[in-house]
Amino acid sequence: MVYEQRARGIRKSSLVITVAAAATAEDIYIVSANATVSRTVIVRKVWIYTAVGNVTVIIGTATTPLGIIPELYAINLFDNTWFEGEIPEVEVNENITVESDILGCRVQIECEEIGS
Repeated sequence: MVYEQRARGIRKSSLVITVAAAATAEDIYIVSANATVSRTVIVRKVWIYTAVGNVTVIIGTATTPLGIIPELYAINLFDNTWFEGEIPEVEVNENITVESDILGCRVQIECEEIGS
């Protein structure tokens, strides 16, 4: 049986960032501020492009630098994309960070932000 993931919030994409330093976490998605209700975020899509060699990318938060989803391995010169059926659904209430083992790869994520 296949379960369909239904949207519960607003879908937003991050900017495409180029990882500037290897093994250093960088903010890729900032959770929208709201004074009354805390918002949570679910990573739905990940896009990685690298022209500098195969790369391992970790998507995490400041308090979980080892990742909120399993490490993603991107192949050199390919448009590496993971969709929501391939990514575990993990809901966090922090900014999303990205870290890679080499510098120069490009990363973009799409998140679903829940809460008003």
